[in-house]
This record gives sequence, structure tokens and C-alpha cells, in this order.
Amino acid sequence: MGLAARLGMRTRRARLRPLLLATFTYLGLVTLLTHGHTLLRHPGESVAPEAEASSAGLVSRHLLQDDEENYSSSSPSSPPQENCTLPAIEQFPRGFMSPSARKSGGLIVHIIITIYMFVGIAIVCDEYFVPSLEMICDGLHLSEDVAGATFMAAGSSAPELATSVIAVFVAKDDIGISGVIGSAVFNIMFVISVCALFSGRVININWWPLIRDSTYYCLAIFALLLTIYDEEVTWYESTFLLLLYLLYIVMMWNNSRLEVWANTLNVPFKNATQGEKSTLFGTKPVPPMGDPGLVKDPTDPNNPELGQQDGEGMPKQVEPAEVEAAPTRSMAPEMKDDDVSPWTVPVGICERINWALSLPLVALHHFTTPDCRRERFRRWHLITFIMSMIWIAAYSYVMVWMITIIGFTLGIPDTVMGLTLIAVGVSAPDALSSLCVAKQGFGDMAVSNAIGSNVFDILLCLGFPWFLKTAVIYPGTIVPVESRGLTYSTISLFSTVIFLIIATHMNGWKLDKKYGVVLMFWYLIFMVFASLYELNVFGYLNPPECSSPY
Repeated sequence: MGLAARLGMRTRRARLRPLLLATFTYLGLVTLLTHGHTLLRHPGESVAPEAEASSAGLVSRHLLQDDEENYSSSSPSSPPQENCTLPAIEQFPRGFMSPSARKSGGLIVHIIITIYMFVGIAIVCDEYFVPSLEMICDGLHLSEDVAGATFMAAGSSAPELATSVIAVFVAKDDIGISGVIGSAVFNIMFVISVCALFSGRVININWWPLIRDSTYYCLAIFALLLTIYDEEVTWYESTFLLLLYLLYIVMMWNNSRLEVWANTLNVPFKNATQGEKSTLFGTKPVPPMGDPGLVKDPTDPNNPELGQQDGEGMPKQVEPAEVEAAPTRSMAPEMKDDDVSPWTVPVGICERINWALSLPLVALHHFTTPDCRRERFRRWHLITFIMSMIWIAAYSYVMVWMITIIGFTLGIPDTVMGLTLIAVGVSAPDALSSLCVAKQGFGDMAVSNAIGSNVFDILLCLGFPWFLKTAVIYPGTIVPVESRGLTYSTISLFSTVIFLIIATHMNGWKLDKKYGVVLMFWYLIFMVFASLYELNVFGYLNPPECSSPY
């Protein structure tokens, strides 16, 4: 082997070191947090896999009819009952309010805490977690396709992953699956609808990114359906989901070649814009790097504004003197140490109220997590990554705990809370970011990010916690799926993809207000029927929860 080849291998190994360190640190933190919770709840006990599963009443779909002894030992505070499932609220510490206090108005406090946890997750993801991932991608010199399919997707879907881990190891119910399903529908219907309604312009989109991501998304839905159809998840099923995600990364790695091949096909679609190379997480806008101050040419096919129209459907005119600063080579944002301080009081009443309410969270992260966007902390990005994961896990734990209490107090199943409140809460930051890029005219980026993140949610946010439990922590055990209504909801996910493609094609491959209204209407219909399934309106699909003094 020549000297150049050896140097190349050594360079590649050096680039992989931070990736391996970050990956194993991440997996270790998840394992420690989930397994440590079991040890804290059962100090001094050695919990066997079978005993751990049966203590939660989740060994199989059977309804505790002949299992009073196990039920009593697992939940001594609740009387044995038949034809009911253990409430997830008993898997968490007792709340700080009694049931009567919650019903007398104390539930508002839990709702406020839940909203505050959503805000905390958004702050950590936007200000710390995503920048640290961008710096890792820069250090590894990853292409945007691969970075978007791996680290960037992890950044936008970190709350869903943390929620799924907590659902598998702590709540031991289906709130994780329902949260992912609800988030998937929210992303593909609500987010794209919001982009079409409030972008302020008509945006044309290309066919290839939508068809590419929708096809693999359908494959992910089909894999999830096969996994939960028998109402249990095994180690080989979770492994299959992870392998599908690796295949997705390979596909994104070869996206450029696939796109060239796809454009040679005789398809009844059209490419509306040429200036935006869509990826899962972002785009490659023009002008080329290293060409600062380039003036936009309205006749240049690489100008993304050619694919934009004004609110009346007419082509948007580009001002010849409009100057665009060239993007830097680094994906990671840079901040100087003398930039705006978090302690600076903003101008305006609304801004000041928002600043005051979020100040405790901002101060907490300012003193515990290094901001790797600042020059003096740029080498600390791995520490930022680790601390961000810890805070996301902590906020997600409290969020799921509060939502479980809210649902139990109101008599709403955890799956319905996952489909609605959790899905909206963890996906709201994605909706805002997609709307921002849609306002800039990058429709492919907004659509691909919405659909592509669903692939990550299904294959990794569900596959990884299931694999961790069935193959690593408790080898040979299963993760039961309690709600049969989730099977119908999973099947219904196909309808959202098919409807999206048909509606997009019939609308001329553009995002406008009419298109947004149709998607919003379809989203509301889906959520209503999915919730009614979980509430047993269309038949007895899910047994009621047992009563609990919690």
C-alpha cells in the first residue's frame, strides 16, 4: 500500500474518531438514563427481564383476568381489577398534587409545566444541540445528503427519540408509538399546510425530492405495520428497522446519482426550479461558495426565485440590484463572544414578556452547557452535544410525566395524548423552521424536511429504543403493543402519503393557499378518526385503564 493510501486511511480514521465518540457517548447516556431509572425505582432488587415485563402488566395482550397476584405485586397501591390495563401514571413518581386537587383546578399547573418543557426542548435543540451536530458534520466533512439523513435528522427529531425511550423504559405503554404516528401526520400534513398558507407566495416544488422521500416513507410505514401487527416487538424486528435506516443513509449518499437517473425517466411531472438541490435537511443554494457579493441574475436558471410566484400566481420579479451574501463553507453558525448577551432586555412588551418567561431556562443552559457557536467554545462541541442530550432527556421525562397525569385526570388514553399533544409539542419547532425556509422560497427544503424526518422518527426513534430493550438491556424479551387502534392508525398513514402526492400533482406541483387549506382539512379528519379509534368509538379495541390512587 502506497504512502498516499496510508495517509488517506489515517485521515479517514481521524475523522471517524469524533463520530464514534459521539455515537457511543449518546448510546451510553441513553442506556444509563433508562436503566438507571429502573434501579432507582427498585433499589437493591435484581429485576429479571421476565419479572420486569410482567411487573408492568405488559408481557402480552392478555387483560389481567388470571393475573391478580402479579398485578397486586406490581402495583400494591391499586386494587386488582379485571379487563383493564395498568395506568402509565403508576410508572412515574407520585405527583405533587392529589387527584382531587388536580380536578379542582390544579391541572392548569401541569399544563403550564408541560408547555414550559416544550419551550425548554426547543431552546436546547435550536441553541445547543443542532449547532453541535453541525460542527460534528463539518469535522467529518459529510455531504449535505448524508448529514441531513443522520445528524441533522437527529437534531430535529431528538424530542421524539427521547419520548420513545421514556415510553419504552419508563411509561411502558404506547405513548411513544402514538407520539411518532401523530408527529408523522403533523409533519406531512400540518407543517406543509402551514408553509403553503403563510409563506406569502406561491412556491413551485420539484417532483424528485417528494417522490424519493415519500417512497421510502411508505416503506418505513409498511415496516412499522409488520412490526406491530402481532402486538409485540422482538429483537429481530427492531434490528430490521435499524437496517432499513442504514439503507436510507446509503440511498441519500447516492442521491445525486439517483436524481440524474430519475431525470432521464419519462415521468408526468415537471421540475419547477433548478436553483435548489434538495436534501433531507437542507439545500445547496446558489451562488457558488467563495463568490461573495454576487448579484442575482433574474435570467439565471440557478436563481431559486425563478421558482417563486407572488400571491396572485404571477412570476415574482427579482430586483437586479438585490445582493446576496455568499454562504460560508461551514454549516455551523459562528458567534463572536461580544454578540448579543442573553441578559440584554429586548425592546417591546411582547418580546420582554417572552424574554422574562424563558430567562430561567436560558440562564440554566448558559451556565451548564457551553455554546459551541462562540469562538472560545468551538472546540467544546462534544461537551455541548452530551449536555444537550442530558437536558433533552430530562425535559422529555418531565413532559411525558405531566402529559400522563393530564390524560389520566381527564380520562383520556395515553395514546390519544401522544397523537395530539405530544406530537404537536415536539413538532412545533420543525413547523416554524419549515415555514422560515418556505418564506425564503425553498419549497423543496420545507417539504423534504417534513417527510424525511418521518423516516427518522419511524425507523430510528422507534427502532432504537426497541432494539435497546429487546437486544441489549433485556435480551430475548419483547415490547408489547397494547393499543390495537395504533395498527389502524398506521395503516391510515398510507392515506396521508397518497393524498399528499395526488393533491400536489393536481395542484400543479406548487404550494399555495388552496393547497394548504386542503391539507389542513385532511389533517383534522385524520386526527379525529385516529382519536376516535383509540376511544373505542368504532368498536372495543382498547381495554380501559384500571383505577389508581395516583
